[in-house]
Amino acid sequence: DWIASPENPLTARVIVNRLWQFQFGVGIVDTPSDFGLNGTPPSHPELLDWLACELIENDWSLKHIHRLILHSATWQQSSRPTPAGLKVDANTRLLWRFPTRRLEAEAIRDSVLAASGRLDLENAGGPGFSAFEVELENVRHYHAKQDYGPADWRRMIYMTKVRQEKDHVFGAFDCPDASMVMPKRSRSTTPLQALNLLNSRFVMQQAEILATRLKSEADTVPDQIIRAWQLCFQRSPTEQEIADSEQFIKQEGIVQFTRAVLNANEFVFIP
Repeated sequence: DWIASPENPLTARVIVNRLWQFQFGVGIVDTPSDFGLNGTPPSHPELLDWLACELIENDWSLKHIHRLILHSATWQQSSRPTPAGLKVDANTRLLWRFPTRRLEAEAIRDSVLAASGRLDLENAGGPGFSAFEVELENVRHYHAKQDYGPADWRRMIYMTKVRQEKDHVFGAFDCPDASMVMPKRSRSTTPLQALNLLNSRFVMQQAEILATRLKSEADTVPDQIIRAWQLCFQRSPTEQEIADSEQFIKQEGIVQFTRAVLNANEFVFIP
């Protein structure tokens, strides 16, 4: 009762700061687990307090706070930089533009499945699915799966976590194993991420499934390209992009095209 009391502002401030961090990549307080003297001061203290009050006054509804953030001009603004803005605030800490960032590991995996049409949204909750094949000896040995089926096409939040074992594909995207507490994940960019996403059996399987989906939903190659852009990038391609894609499909085939699309920066980054 004390933790959730309206007279205790800390709980609400911590919660809304976490929600802000999930949407923008960094919280109003960028030390989300430390609001004390060792933490950093908020970049927008009045905004943090106002959001905390909104949370309490609206029956602690997280959806209400998400809705406020997503409908705000701050969240909907362009990510394009300006010379004046870069000169004053190169890190976009003051949110004069939307901060471009890479998606989290879970969101990338779920987006791949959503684009191919195989994301299982029916089996929510319950026992998780494993990313490993288990070899029982004196101890358990965990090996990366080589084959994937419908049981593996649920959202990644339902993937069973194994301590000190990372998913062999998406673990490279700063997805910590279950032995670590991470108040804020790092966002690295490494060659291993690109290699994992390009060459993994999981992504290659989904590229083939996506190619089959495009053929079933569009009759001509240009229409298949347009459908791929709509599914993966949430926009229509330009005439030049259609022409370049047609040339690529003619040379390499549609499966290699879908494989390239799932590895594009526009797919794994929030522009």
